[in-house]
Amino acid sequence: MTKTCGFTLVELMVTLSVAAILLTVGIPGMRDLIANNRLTAATNLFVSSMNIARSEAIKQGRDATVCVSTSLAGCTAGNWQQGWLVWVDTDQDGNLDFPTEVIRAVQPLATSLQFTSAQNSFSIDSQGTVDNVNALLNVCDDRAGEVGRQLRVLATGGISLNSQFGGC
Repeated sequence: MTKTCGFTLVELMVTLSVAAILLTVGIPGMRDLIANNRLTAATNLFVSSMNIARSEAIKQGRDATVCVSTSLAGCTAGNWQQGWLVWVDTDQDGNLDFPTEVIRAVQPLATSLQFTSAQNSFSIDSQGTVDNVNALLNVCDDRAGEVGRQLRVLATGGISLNSQFGGC
């Protein structure tokens, strides 16, 4: 009697059917996981930028600013999703000019994200307090429902997060 190795056609078809069912169930969940991670990453990037600005303002005893920047060369009007700068005003003139040091320059975010606010900048003084108290920033993507994030900038420089924000 000879021994043969391999699969029968029935075994192959059953395996392919199970794989197709698993992919059909798993792919939509993976898409949501990736979208949620993008929202979280954008939110964390802004929060860390504010924390760096607050830390540097206190450490250096000078005002720090986080502002929208479309060109990454200076503060501009626009949306936060276009990018932003974190800088400390070393010469105390309120402008981003030489010899002012840019601490962080954030590139534009993914096109599927909307990062909006009525504020184009936040100024943090040497005590760590923020000028635009209770300013709201909304981080949303192209999905419907309560999947966005809403950030509230507090007077102390801290940030409050509403992760079930549905006003996108």
